[in-house]
Amino acid sequence: IDLMGAYPGRAFRMREIVKYVVGKEASTEERSRTRKGIFRVLQQLKEVDSIHILDERKHTSAVRYIWKK
Repeated sequence: IDLMGAYPGRAFRMREIVKYVVGKEASTEERSRTRKGIFRVLQQLKEVDSIHILDERKHTSAVRYIWKK
């Protein structure tokens, strides 16, 4: 929330959010656990209409998450 809230309107990939939370040196297991937790939080934020989820997987491999202004 700190990362995305500081840049409303900017699209973030899950990888960027995970890296912000756990850092570069985290183990694969730690990144995986963190990714699952972040995903749950993002789904809750979507339900309360705080973020927009941009799913462009037809054209790219990443879903982007955008904090609404």
